[in-house]
Amino acid sequence: MSQKEKRTIIMFNPMPVKHPVAQPNKKTTSLQVPLVNVPLSLLALARMVRDRFDVRIINAVVDTDYRESVLDASDNALCLAVSSMTCYQIRDGIDVCRAVKEKHPGLPVIWGGYHPSSEPAQTLGSQFIDIVIRGQGELTFREVVERLGENGSLAGIQGVSYKEGSRIIHNPDRKFSDINEFPAVPYDMIDVERHVKGYKFGTRCLDYYLSQGCASGCSFCSEPVFCGRRWSGLLPETAVMELENLAKTYNIDTLMIRDSDFFLNVKRVKALCELLIEKDIGIRLTSVNARMEHFSRIDDSIISLCRRAGICEVFFGFESGLQEGLDAMNKDAKVSQIRTCTQKCLKHNIYIRGSFMFGIPGMDVKKEVTSNFKEINELICAYGERLEHLDILLSFFTPYPNTPLYDTAIKCGLKPLDTLADWGDFDQFDFKAPWFPQEYFDLVRDFRAGMPWNSGCEFEEWRGFYGGIMERLEKLK
Repeated sequence: MSQKEKRTIIMFNPMPVKHPVAQPNKKTTSLQVPLVNVPLSLLALARMVRDRFDVRIINAVVDTDYRESVLDASDNALCLAVSSMTCYQIRDGIDVCRAVKEKHPGLPVIWGGYHPSSEPAQTLGSQFIDIVIRGQGELTFREVVERLGENGSLAGIQGVSYKEGSRIIHNPDRKFSDINEFPAVPYDMIDVERHVKGYKFGTRCLDYYLSQGCASGCSFCSEPVFCGRRWSGLLPETAVMELENLAKTYNIDTLMIRDSDFFLNVKRVKALCELLIEKDIGIRLTSVNARMEHFSRIDDSIISLCRRAGICEVFFGFESGLQEGLDAMNKDAKVSQIRTCTQKCLKHNIYIRGSFMFGIPGMDVKKEVTSNFKEINELICAYGERLEHLDILLSFFTPYPNTPLYDTAIKCGLKPLDTLADWGDFDQFDFKAPWFPQEYFDLVRDFRAGMPWNSGCEFEEWRGFYGGIMERLEKLK
């Protein structure tokens, strides 16, 4: 089939936030929340169909006039595929799909990603959406677009939900696949230069993943719903080959690793690091995700090997300094492991990015805020004058659909969100829960603004600021 005969598939990544977030980290040269990210979820699907279809990827975070670009591409399209998390992406995605449907009412619109996988029926409740790909979508998406190309029925395709007249049909789930069965992520399908960013350790950083899924069952997270607590990692030889190819092809010096759990299989991590050292590619791996209950038990010899292999920074979802909070989140972790991980990283000169979450439903608010403030201060004191080696991200609990803590949130006063559009107005950074008093909400935001990475203060200045914050906290009821 010639290129001219191929039907066009439009793949669209909506804006994740209403207003661009470009908050600099005042201790480094990086953005605290870099939004210029490679649309890895779309590339994962595109690699499965590029041989038979003309795939057009439009990424709202880098493509200006993206709405018009989607509309222009829809004139001779087979379908429009949209990826969405639970955030403003829903609102932006609906708006673009509405415009497409007004122009081409019969064009099939497919949604996939974390949110549609969690709420397929509610997603299909939108008049602008026809099909939902649930969970890991590579094989399902390929089968769906092949059927669409043949004007065939979607009956029997595993992992898909769709409309048939006034009915919504949910086909059986698809088994989670080994990602080594899939082609490499096709970076040549995007303009890589527009996705390269500076990040702490280098000037040419690009997103990459070496695994899919997560075996853990955190009760606030959409990942268990999405992947069914399944995990699959690239073979070390494949991963190193792809890393080397990216580094050489695009002159990349740093890879931001987007895995949900990099350290799950320590034997694989060891083999991967040994190959990286042997190949001596000269790249750094940053924001490498680790669960603190795993990392705290990893032998120092493995962590040393990781550092020699180029792993410069580890990302920990610490989430809470309150043990009751960790237990409510089903983290299977102990507060003491925060300090164990910190000491391991300090010993091996590995930077830390860590996240903390406030407003877990069912917690004593003052106790939770006090515990989190104290634990964050302990981290800052551990680094002292080396605060550029540490980066703490602070957010508020955001209820995600079909997670255990969403049900708890409803019991604690959250108004149920009954339509897809309702979820599109969510602020995933500053969600204000009804059980979290305004005075505590404001205090936490003041605390966040005063942290060294946001304010630029030095360690001694921080100590004075922290003392003042704790005095204000003590006066609250």
